[in-house]
Amino acid sequence: MTLIYACIAPHAGDLIPETVEDKNKVMHTRQSMQEMGATLEALAPEVIVIINPHGFRVENAMSISMAERATADWSADVKLDFDLDVELAHSIAEKATEMNVPVVRYIYGASGGPDCFIPLDWGAVVPLYFMGHRFQAKPRIVHISPMRLLPYQMHYDFGRDIGRVLRESEKRIALIASADQGHAHAVNGPYGYDPASAEYDAWMQEVIRSNRLDQLLTVDPKLVENGKPDSLWPTLVLAGALEENPMQGKLLSYEVNVYFGILCAEFQRE
Repeated sequence: MTLIYACIAPHAGDLIPETVEDKNKVMHTRQSMQEMGATLEALAPEVIVIINPHGFRVENAMSISMAERATADWSADVKLDFDLDVELAHSIAEKATEMNVPVVRYIYGASGGPDCFIPLDWGAVVPLYFMGHRFQAKPRIVHISPMRLLPYQMHYDFGRDIGRVLRESEKRIALIASADQGHAHAVNGPYGYDPASAEYDAWMQEVIRSNRLDQLLTVDPKLVENGKPDSLWPTLVLAGALEENPMQGKLLSYEVNVYFGILCAEFQRE
């Protein structure tokens, strides 16, 4: 097989219903996440590659976990536990190195066995809660974090490297770009208010609707700086992977959660 499904999924903690009092909050996005989860489970992925803009980030390189497991104690009622696909992770790292994209492979805890695991943060927990955690046949994961200080083109090229590996794989693989949009939508938010957030979010939605993710490479760096998204880098990686595995995109939903934009989009073969 090859890449069977891809999506852009937000990582707002309010999406997880067990830990939010007002279930009407981000209701539309939660519904989209549930729909994407149902679609993906029906496709029976063996592995989910998640591009997390948070996680373990290292200077001047993409990071790829080689630990055996990934866990999270999100709350008393929400605990995630995944096996990692170390073989696929190594294949991605080797292809990237071959193509001159800097990568760092890392483990956490013990060198092997049950204590060789990585803790998952919100950038992975929220998407994986809907896509993988509750699946009857739980997939393995590959956890990757980009590095925002590296050029846009390098993220796109890294995505193409991932796409080449997935294209040659015999496994059924899904790719998730964990991504929140502009973070300056509210005066009282941690980043204040800047109209660039709304401008960036509108631009991102149009890029998805047009199915021209390569246009991400042309974004004005000033718009990114002022709009304060974390979505650009994982979505650039996704764009590169889809260059090697063409799919049709569909924007499912968009809304602003307190001070940052969140959207859901999925990509499938026609």
